[in-house]
Amino acid sequence: LTQANVLSEAGGGAVYRQQATSGDLGELLTGYPFLAERPAGASLEGYLFPDTYEIPQEGATAADVLARQLDAFANRVVPLYQAARQEGATDLTLHQVLTLASIVEREAVVPEERPTIAGVYLNRLASGIKLDADPTVQYAKGYNPASGSWWDDLALTDLETVQSVYNTYVHYGLPPSPICNPGRAAIEAALNPQSSDYLYFVAKGDGSHAFAVTFEEHLSNVERYRSP
Repeated sequence: LTQANVLSEAGGGAVYRQQATSGDLGELLTGYPFLAERPAGASLEGYLFPDTYEIPQEGATAADVLARQLDAFANRVVPLYQAARQEGATDLTLHQVLTLASIVEREAVVPEERPTIAGVYLNRLASGIKLDADPTVQYAKGYNPASGSWWDDLALTDLETVQSVYNTYVHYGLPPSPICNPGRAAIEAALNPQSSDYLYFVAKGDGSHAFAVTFEEHLSNVERYRSP
């Protein structure tokens, strides 16, 4: 934001990152009651709706940009969540929905698979099985200056050795907060998942996944799609 001269204040990009990371918006926070549902100390990750925004060429501040993103979230996501709750489509809190949706956002490549992937994770949660979601481990590893990426490919050893509450290969349940800012489609998938008995999936290598009900079937899919 600073490099693009979007923010007029000195160090505007750093101010934006600090406020988004800390979740401390001061008086601005009172205008967004849905943020009160976040766990103590949670950042704004997951709540900054990804979209194209028109920012004034001059005079914009970090608070202005954050407010535009939160306004979009309030207008486009909160009504979806409220409707799903009223219809009994979900019993998750808004924070849990966003956390699940953020994993779906990072996992799904084929748009049509989003509801299926969301359904798999919900089935695993209901069955008391760890999510084993690769994107949570990538998030836990963080930014790699050598590759310039936040989402490096994982080594098998990473799944068990990365020590973080976000590592769903080690910890049960959802991670404590979203791992990205999910788009509307991923949020809709988390609110309206496909009903199935699937508990497993593996990437086919073309962006799509092979889904399985049993672990034996899953192992067969792994052998088929991950064999050299």
